[in-house]
Order: sequence, then C-alpha cells, then structure tokens
Amino acid sequence: MTFRHITVTRMTPTIGATISGVDLNAVSSPVVYDEIRRALWENKVIFFRNQALTPQAHLDLARTFGEMEKHEFFPHVEGHPEIQVIANTGKKSPDTDRWHADVTFREKPTAVSVLRAVDIPAEGGDTMWACMNTAYESLDEPMKKMLLELDAEHDISHAFRRMGYTGEARRLDPNNPPYIHPAVINHPVTGKLCLFVNSIWTKRFTNLIDRYGENLLHLLTEWITKPEFQVRFRWEKDSIAIWDNLATQHYAVFDYQGQSRTMNRVTCQPTKVRLNARPQASRPAPIESFGQPSMMSAMRPATGGSMVYAGTAQTHGPSAPMLDAARMQQLSEPEQRAVKAVFEAIQSLNLDDIVRRSANV
Repeated sequence: MTFRHITVTRMTPTIGATISGVDLNAVSSPVVYDEIRRALWENKVIFFRNQALTPQAHLDLARTFGEMEKHEFFPHVEGHPEIQVIANTGKKSPDTDRWHADVTFREKPTAVSVLRAVDIPAEGGDTMWACMNTAYESLDEPMKKMLLELDAEHDISHAFRRMGYTGEARRLDPNNPPYIHPAVINHPVTGKLCLFVNSIWTKRFTNLIDRYGENLLHLLTEWITKPEFQVRFRWEKDSIAIWDNLATQHYAVFDYQGQSRTMNRVTCQPTKVRLNARPQASRPAPIESFGQPSMMSAMRPATGGSMVYAGTAQTHGPSAPMLDAARMQQLSEPEQRAVKAVFEAIQSLNLDDIVRRSANV
C-alpha cells in the first residue's frame, strides 16, 4: 500500500507501524486523514512521535474515525468532555495490566482509540498490543471451526467484583447489563476474522458447560500472549498511539511504581460487532444472568391461602400463585423439574409447627 502524504514504517510483520512526515496540529487536507485511516486498518495500531496536540487537533484527529464518546469511568480535559484523562500515581496497579480490549461488555464497543502521552515516567510504562486476527488464524483448524460456533458473555459488573470493587459493581449493575458476542467476529472494515474474548470483560462461554468454558477461556487468554502476535511501544512525551480496538487487545505495563503517568484519550465510533456467518449472535444476556438466579426467579411468594402453581386448576380463592407460569416456560425441562421439586418440598412443610418451635427456642 502506497502513501503520498505520510511515511509509514512497519514495526513487526504482524502489527504496528510508526507514522512520520505529518504535523497533526496542521493537517490541511482530508486526504491526510484518509491515509492515516488506511494505515491503521493495515497495521492495527499506529504511532506518532513529537506531536504536542492541541485539544482541538486531538478531537479533529479522532473525529476522522467516527463519532466520539464521553466515557463514564474517567475525568476529562476541562472544556472538552470527549478527551478523557487517564492518570495513575504509581501507587497501585491501574487494573489494565492484563490483556483486554476496551468496553466489550457494551452492545457497541469502541472501535478506535487515540491516546496521547502527557506525563510519563522516566522509565517504564510501555504499552503492548496484540493482533487478534493473527491470533485467530494461527490456531489449528479444528479449534478455529469450534470457536466460530461459540458465544461469550461480557460483563463489567462481574469483572469489577473479581477485581475487588464490589461497591462500584453494585453501582454499575442497573445501567450495564451483560452482553453476549460471538467468540470470533468479522472486522467491520477489513472483514477479517478476529478473536473476541479477553481476560477482563469476558465472563463465560454461553454454549459450553462451565468446566469446559473456563479451561477454554484460560487457554485463549494465554494464547494471545505469544510475542509473535505483539508489538511493544516505548512512550515519550507527546507520543500518539491510535489503535483498532476490534482487531487488537492491549496491555498497560505497570513497572513504574512511585512515578506518575498521565495520558489523554479519545475513544471513537461505538460499533455493533458481528460474525457474518451468524449475524444474530450478538444479543443481550438473559436477565437471569444479571443479578438473579435462573430457576428461583420463576418462584414468587403467595400472599394468602394455600400455595399453588400459576396457571393451573389448583389456583383458587384469594391465593396469588407461587410459581410464575411465564417464567417457568422460559426454563429448560430439568430446571422446571427442579423448581417444582423445591415447591413441593415447601408445600409439605407444617408452617404452624415451625412457628411454634421457633417461639420456644
């Protein structure tokens, strides 16, 4: 691929390129932005040096990739809500020192991020990226074929609880239900197949039993750590990285304890991902996977009289049904049998005797 307005120097055969020959504060033609976009789709992540971007130039660069987002997790540059401030004092891990793609728990994950180094440590603080197309294509054919049939649930609340942020997880619950995506997606621009599970946001495979799914997820998150899939970037002040969030995963190296690190980031173009072979695979996770047990959600307490099945001839008098017929129909046959067994066991209890016994304790 030839470029007339920028110079593109590849960093590895698989991923990463440096871009030179352009002042991003003084782009005079949209053709320059066109070439930057082409360089990104070809190389998955691209880097610039010595670009002291003004906020407006940062936004102009990001806008060329699509609609800009306002992120709920980070503060922003004053007067520019799209420019997120990502800062770490060096006292503790930023929790991004593991391989991941950003916000895959959303229906429409971020497609592109534009990150500028503002304040960096004297040593350390590199970032690594891995190519998910190469990671997928390098698997054996039987594994690739199986993954094309699998879906995975992505859940921010589950991830925050694993990281010990229980309070934050509870606050996130109401507005961030989990979402299911295919384990492999077609890239929306290139069409290439990319692995789409990661070590932070992916909770489970929805169509594998837990034991198999946990082992497979561990295998895949280990697989992408192969150096052959990766590029590592040493930050300097006013360096810029632009990455394709749907074709890569990244890892923020935390080896700068005691030093601060501040970056400005704009995220762009929320995009509904898909696997062309199964276009309906991306979908909301069932409600029972989000905050309530699947079987017990079919049960509800009676408000008076005897306890009965909903929608059956046993319902009579002022009784409210204990089992919700509509929810029961959503359960599998084994789950329905289990619920009914619990119901029948409760029905057999002598509640008056339990009350008398508790009063005498």
